[in-house]
Amino acid sequence: MIRIQDVNVPTRGVAKYFNLTLLNLPLPGTTPTFYWSIYSEVVIPAAESDEQPTKKLGTILLEGNLEMTETEYAQWGTDDNYPIDWALNQLNFTKI
Repeated sequence: MIRIQDVNVPTRGVAKYFNLTLLNLPLPGTTPTFYWSIYSEVVIPAAESDEQPTKKLGTILLEGNLEMTETEYAQWGTDDNYPIDWALNQLNFTKI
């Protein structure tokens, strides 16, 4: 999961995490399709007064698919951060 700047999703909550999954890469691989989702955060109170609360992944607030163009795919190279940064930019989310 990738921590993102808070995204307010009206009537659903506040998203704090982003996930990206490659769905398919047709052969020849020129236009990959990705599934993206953003998640809320659940805070579990500390059991003891001297402990910190625990934060964990909550529910999916929004999800969808994105497809790279051939030009975008050609820029991918060997850096697997490229599709994550590309998707965050497409969706106007900011990694923190």
